[in-house]
Amino acid sequence: MTSTETFEIAVVGAHLRGEPLNPQLTDLGGTFVKACRTAPIYRFFALAGTVPPKPGLVRVLEEGFAIEVEVWALPPESFGRFVSMIPAPLGIGTLTLEDGSTAKGFLCESYATADAVDISHLGGWRAYLSSELG
Repeated sequence: MTSTETFEIAVVGAHLRGEPLNPQLTDLGGTFVKACRTAPIYRFFALAGTVPPKPGLVRVLEEGFAIEVEVWALPPESFGRFVSMIPAPLGIGTLTLEDGSTAKGFLCESYATADAVDISHLGGWRAYLSSELG
């Protein structure tokens, strides 16, 4: 692996540019690649009791939505450190993006949605934060 190779990761909430956990990416040498959307196969939830507030993205079989994401590139030596900071019920899985490509990114275990607010119709975390729900 050369020093120019990176691992891409898609973020959906508190790690977005300007949000409170974004320094976890930038402090590890992360660089912004692009903003895009997922394929319309996800539901998006405002998780209860998280500090700072965090969303949860869950892949569904029907009635899904396209959700705004940011793709970031991390140096290989930083990827594992970044993933080790992610608390349950969040984890890293493979997301399908709107163009059909895939990226590693944040997913949420479905049990955490039992007491969460479904914000899928808003299309993204920033829209939620600026809405009357956020």
